[in-house]
Amino acid sequence: MSKTKDITKFSAEQLREFLMSFDTVMCDIDGVLWQLNKPIEGTSESLVKLQNLEKQVYLVTNNSTKTLENYTESAQHAGLNLSSDRVINPIKLIIWYLKKINFCDEVFAIVSDISQKMLREAGIRLTEQPKVFQTDPVATLKQLLDRPSIKAVIVDFDVNCNYSKLALAISCLQRKDVLYITGITEEWLQVSPQIKILGPGPLINIISTQSGKKPISCGKPSQNLKDYILDKCNVTDPQRCLFIGDTANQDMKFASMCGFIKLFVGTGYETLEQAQKEDNTCPDYYLPNLNQLFSAYNDPQRIANHKDS
Repeated sequence: MSKTKDITKFSAEQLREFLMSFDTVMCDIDGVLWQLNKPIEGTSESLVKLQNLEKQVYLVTNNSTKTLENYTESAQHAGLNLSSDRVINPIKLIIWYLKKINFCDEVFAIVSDISQKMLREAGIRLTEQPKVFQTDPVATLKQLLDRPSIKAVIVDFDVNCNYSKLALAISCLQRKDVLYITGITEEWLQVSPQIKILGPGPLINIISTQSGKKPISCGKPSQNLKDYILDKCNVTDPQRCLFIGDTANQDMKFASMCGFIKLFVGTGYETLEQAQKEDNTCPDYYLPNLNQLFSAYNDPQRIANHKDS
């Protein structure tokens, strides 16, 4: 689809018009700013320049394996002025959702250790994880039976997920009064151009199929994330919000749901051609690398001049 505009081909005036078209920036992290915990050179500097132009910058990720403080510390090291309220991940969104509906009951969470800590610190009561007794199958079976005190099951990325956790989740979800909430749902997680690993998606599908329940989604793309951003991020006009991402079905589709301006970058593991296949994932703009955002400005002083204009 030819309607995607390549920002590297912009004149200084075209870039100036583009920069004036938005006030808020929502930026993905993995594949845009970092690859395998290694910063992509120059990308954070582009966000710093956007902050210098008085743009409000937020980081929006499906990755809940790091603390919000990890993200803000990395951002601040790169010169970005970000507090933890400017970083959004699925567990933060799940906490917001539970508080919004005044949920006060017990939760069974198939999530990372870091995510469990976040939930507990937010006042969410987590049930004990099921135990396995290798020499006592009856005792193990009792661990997998429905626990009436559990009123919600949360599933996100958990490297320690096992049969026992899946079985307990399914047992609890047989009851109609139990909420079923998910974060990241990707079937595959691409960790390098040549390597991808199993994501939580297939395990979530097992729980959904066997329990007969459809989960409440709290990752990209989801209505709950849209509601959170519009509620908490001071986005008064979605058409003046720029969303930067490297995936079609998560980042670009979510930006389309919200009516945001879509900028696709080529430093992830999907191509522009893949993103352009569907109308709701087709980007408005494209950059091979976010560090090329200001390439039309050969003179850094022109950026400062733009801010004053």
